[in-house]
Amino acid sequence: MSTKKPRCPRYADIFRGNGEKEAVAKRVWQETVEWLAQSSLLTSRRLEVADRYARSYAEYEYLYPKASEEDPVKDGPNGGQFVNLNWSMLEKLNDRLLKFEDALLISPKASQDRVADSGPPAKKTKADAYLDD
Repeated sequence: MSTKKPRCPRYADIFRGNGEKEAVAKRVWQETVEWLAQSSLLTSRRLEVADRYARSYAEYEYLYPKASEEDPVKDGPNGGQFVNLNWSMLEKLNDRLLKFEDALLISPKASQDRVADSGPPAKKTKADAYLDD
């Protein structure tokens, strides 16, 4: 990747003036790109994923307070019950965020895998000497 600083997507246009979503997306994108750069993981592909991650994160943060004021299950007009779509969307966004975090190697699981792979080599045993023959 070039040494040129990546440009933040135009979240004001994307969210059409919703200042809350715009601010969250900008913050998350900048934090993510900074972390990727510090970890030597910054690529054009990961910048695209970071953009989608920031957008989804902004949607999640915007929707969560609204959904938390409601019950996960609503009563229907004819006596039945149905799933609250806000809660359903939160679950989908949460799953999506976890996948983005894994792709960006910023999730705790991905970070642990990365640390596990970079550990010191195991000590040689007598069995290793036998296998080397």
